[in-house]
Formats: sequence, C-alpha cells, structure tokens
Amino acid sequence: MCYTVSQLTKREVAYARRAATDEAEIKRLEQELRELSMPPLFHVSGFAHPDLLCFTNADGPHFTPMRWGLIPSWVKDAAQAAQISKQTLNARGGSIFEKPSFRHAAAKNRCLVLMDGYFEFHHLGKRTFPFHIRLKNGEPMALGGLYEHWRGPEGIAMTTVSIVTTEANALMRHIHNKPGSRPGQVQAEGPRMPFIVPRGMDGEWLGSTADKDRIASMIQPYDERELEAYTVPPLLGKQAVGNVKEAVEPFSYPELGLFQ
Repeated sequence: MCYTVSQLTKREVAYARRAATDEAEIKRLEQELRELSMPPLFHVSGFAHPDLLCFTNADGPHFTPMRWGLIPSWVKDAAQAAQISKQTLNARGGSIFEKPSFRHAAAKNRCLVLMDGYFEFHHLGKRTFPFHIRLKNGEPMALGGLYEHWRGPEGIAMTTVSIVTTEANALMRHIHNKPGSRPGQVQAEGPRMPFIVPRGMDGEWLGSTADKDRIASMIQPYDERELEAYTVPPLLGKQAVGNVKEAVEPFSYPELGLFQ
C-alpha cells in the first residue's frame, strides 16, 4: 500500500503554511521551496526511488528532499543499500521501534512527508482500478515519515525516508482489497493506509524527546470523513498515463458502478 504518491511541489504557499504559522517564517519557507526547484510529481512509484518533499525540525524548521526508500546508517555498501531500500518504502507503525531498519529513525529522526495525495488500487475480477485519495479541504497532506542519513563507500551520501503506515479506515478498507478477495472476506493482515498526521500533532511527531509509547499511540487511521477518493486514469500497464497532470484528474469506470 502507498507505493505511489502525488506531490505538486509548486504549491509553495500551501506547503509553507502547513509547516509554519509565523508570517516571516512562512515567507522564508516559501523561498526555500522555490530554491529547491523540485519538479512536480503527479504520479510516481516508490520503486523508482524519487525524491520526496519532507519537513523537519532537526536544525530549525526547513524543507529537504529525501530519497524514498530508507537506508539505515549501518548499511555497509551500495549493493546492500539498493536491496534494503526496496523493502523500506513503508514502515508498519506497530513495529517501528522494533525493526532494526527503523528503530533509530523512529526514536530520533521523524519527519513530515508533504504531498497533495496518494493512490490506492481496487481489484475487481482481473482488473485493477486506481483511486486518488486527498483531503476534502484541499490542503496538503502530511504523512508521518522516518529518515536516515547514509554514508557509503567512495563518498556516497544521501538522506532517505520511509512512510509510516497504519490500519486502514473504513474508506480505505472499501478501496484497498487484495486480488481475489471477496466482499466481506476478512484478510489475514488487513488493508493499510499511510499515517496522515493531524495538523495539531505536527510538533509532537517532529519532536526529538517524545516517549515511545506516546509516538506509537499517535499512529492511528485518519478520519475518513475528512478524506475524499475518486478514480483516476490507468496508472499501470500499457495504458498508464505516466507522470502527467491527467494522473490526478477524475476518470470514470462504468464497470465499478455505484462504487465510485
């Protein structure tokens, strides 16, 4: 789940206002975003390991691009880094303080991954239907993230991030089914969704001294009443629209009937 996202990074004002309330700080962060000059991501797969726009308070509030797919600091070489980054696009919220790949970042390096929304796929028969999920109020979505600074051989250095996930809410359970599952069937692991950080919890999630139990308790499904989901054009296969504006525009599939 949550292996594809939508991040329109030209929304400097909206992103800056999510990260700060003081007008002077907002202006500084807007300028910081402009200087980053990150291209807009309408639809991108985590397995391509793109740079995602993240926000931290580590050295004062600032935005920084982070490569999607966390590489722990203890990874020794590029081959191991490439392998583990495929497995760390997401971090299950219930085990971030236990898994060797995540426990240091969970305790010390938490961030917000800012984006406009994410995609999830619904399976019906042999077909897959993509949905775009975003906040109803149109504001940026802040996902809980864990990051690490990795230094490899020959001077390789990068900052990488993983998106924290939690159990799906009612809306996402309706969409995020597994291939071959039947309506009403209970899945062994259950569907997942990204941990969307409520605005009032930004500071606590970013803080460096929060209690582990408190951090774990924060990772909850987001209120489905504040989300909206709609089908978009094909994102997989030969008909995939690619990383273009059309990827986040509504698209109807008659086969889904009232589901949409």
